[in-house]
Formats: sequence, C-alpha cells, structure tokens
Amino acid sequence: MTATPARAIPPAIFIFALSAFALGFTEFVTIGLVSAIATDLRVEVARVGAAVAAYALGATIGAPILTALAAGWTRKRLLIVAMLVFTLGNALVGLSTDLPTLLAARFGSGLGHGVFLAVASSTATRLVAPDRAGAAVAVVFGGLTLALAFGSPLGTWAGGIFDWRTIFWAAAACGAVGAAGLAVFLPAAQDGGAASDALHNLAALLDRRLLGAALITVLAYTGSFCLFAYIAPLLIQVTGLDPARVGPMMLAYGVAAAIGNLVGGRMTDRLGPDRAVAIILAGLALVLAAMAFAARSVPGMVVLVAGLGALTYAAVPALQARVIGIAERHVPRALAAAAGLNIAGFNGGIALGSLLGAGVIDAFGLSATALAGCGAILIGLMCFARA
Repeated sequence: MTATPARAIPPAIFIFALSAFALGFTEFVTIGLVSAIATDLRVEVARVGAAVAAYALGATIGAPILTALAAGWTRKRLLIVAMLVFTLGNALVGLSTDLPTLLAARFGSGLGHGVFLAVASSTATRLVAPDRAGAAVAVVFGGLTLALAFGSPLGTWAGGIFDWRTIFWAAAACGAVGAAGLAVFLPAAQDGGAASDALHNLAALLDRRLLGAALITVLAYTGSFCLFAYIAPLLIQVTGLDPARVGPMMLAYGVAAAIGNLVGGRMTDRLGPDRAVAIILAGLALVLAAMAFAARSVPGMVVLVAGLGALTYAAVPALQARVIGIAERHVPRALAAAAGLNIAGFNGGIALGSLLGAGVIDAFGLSATALAGCGAILIGLMCFARA
C-alpha cells in the first residue's frame, strides 16, 4: 500500500473518519436511549445498561486479539469485513424484540468496532507521505472524537423524535456506506503479515508493562462510566430534571468533551503523558466525588456533567500517548498491538463501569454511582503511583 504522491488527504482516509464516527456514535447512543429501550422491551433500566457493556466487551476482544489473529489478511479485506460485521450487528439490534437478542447483536457489532479502529489508524499513515502521517491519523480519530463527544446527546435528542430502532438502522446504513466507500476508495494491496507476526503481537499483549498501563485506562473509564452510563435516569429521577432538558444537558457534556480532548492533547505535549494522566485522573475523581453531594442540584449538575465530559475525554490522548511510549521503549515491533490493547482498555472500562453501575444501583440507588466511580479512579491513581 503506497503513499499518495499528493499532499492532499486521500478520499479513503475520509471514509475511515466517516466509519469511525459511525462506530463511536453506535457505542454511546445507547446511553441516551436507555429509558426508551427499557420501556419498549419491558425490562429494568439497570439491565439495559448491559447493552453498553456488551458492545464495549466486543470491542475489547476485537481490538487486540482479532486484529493480531488476522495478521495474514490484507488491510483492505480486514477493514471491509470489520465494517460489514458492524453493519449487520446494528441491523440486528434494530430488529431485536428481547434483551438477550439485543445484547448478542451489540456484542457482535462491537467486535467490528475494535478491529476497525486498531487497523485504520496504522493503515492511514501508509496512504500518505511520511510528513502527513499525523494529519491522516488526526482525520481518522476526528470522526471518532466527534462521535464520542456527541453520540449520547444526539441519541437523547433523536430518541425523543424517532423510535429507538430507527436510530440503530441509521447507524447500520452509515456502516454500509463506510464498507462501500472502503471497497471503492481504499487501494488494494497484499500487505498481510506472516503467522509469526500474529504470534509476536499476541505475545506482546502479555507484556506486564503494557498490561499495567492498560489497567489504569480500564480503571479510569470504569469510574467515569459507572455514573455516565446511567446519567439520563440519574438526572431525571434524582436531580429532578425535566426529561425534555436531558438532551441539552448531554449537549453540554459533548461540547465539554470536545474541548477536553483538545486540552488533554496539549497538556500531554507540554507536561508529558505521566503528569497529564495524574492531573486529569485526580480531577476526574474530584468531579465524581462532588456529584455524590450535588446530585439533587440542577445548577451544580450542569457544571459537574460538563466537567465530567471534559476530563473523561482529556484523558484519552494522555493515556494513549503513555501506552504508545511504553511500547516504543520495550516492544517496538508491536505498536499496533499496544494501540489495540489500550483501545481494549477504554472499552473494557466502559463495560465494567456499566456493570458496576448496575450493581450499585440495585444495592444503593442511582446517586451511589458517583462514589463508586470515584473509588475506581482512586484505585487507578494508586496503581499509577506504583508503576
């Protein structure tokens, strides 16, 4: 797969960005639709939270493991198959009439998510000249960042207008467009690796330094999503917010998340990943602790929900840079595996946070998710201090 001779970003990379947006949107749109899905399927809200976890678990498995096992495939074939799996999974979610079917479909679409993100970023750098590699990756993850920031508020808004199934069918349509775009615009190349490459990447996943770094990512996102996976019912049932105002609240979260992502990147460049991670995670723990005491205050929650969004996404570039830096020093031949492992860490934390939140709600109520989330992040900070 050769670099384009022109300095312009080739169309295939914008197809990557569109696909990444669809992936990220699908992951988080469920958060804004939890109440609607629970009502339609006649199950408890806490059980629908498992739909977030099922998708994240699929991505957790897909990113490091399936990508390594498919080292012998061409990148074009692997990316198209990943998007088709994602598309089929979302179509089946839209057809689901019971929770087990929905969870299975979410898990399947999550597998496609993990594989696609682990492969697309490295492929993008090979489609452009070396001095444009950073810009290419920025375009790819720009789509994902927008989706991560605005997926939940868009889902909340759309859920008030359309049936929740329609939203997942729309995501499936975006996935189909992405797969078709890859087939047309992504250059064909026989760039699959050998079996030894798969074995080397799988072995790198067991490196204790990479696992330790990924564990901190897992704990950080467990803490954040222990509460955020249930933010809509928390705001309605505890804070007393009018359901019609949940959408604007989620929009505030999304705007803050987009800003936080940019600030986190700059902090990482200026302070280094270690200092940036420590500062951001400490701030995230403080915000969650404050939410435990301000959950019944609408003005307080407006500020704190925005703070939660900003700090959750400020952590993304800092944690990713830290893991890649460790890989460059200790397992330089397995940078893709390291990137996939950290993607698995993000999604594993989202899954664990959703499950932890469900258990906390059953035992102690919605408000207790704030303290439980704070506790998970404090454990992450202790692990970080010992690293």
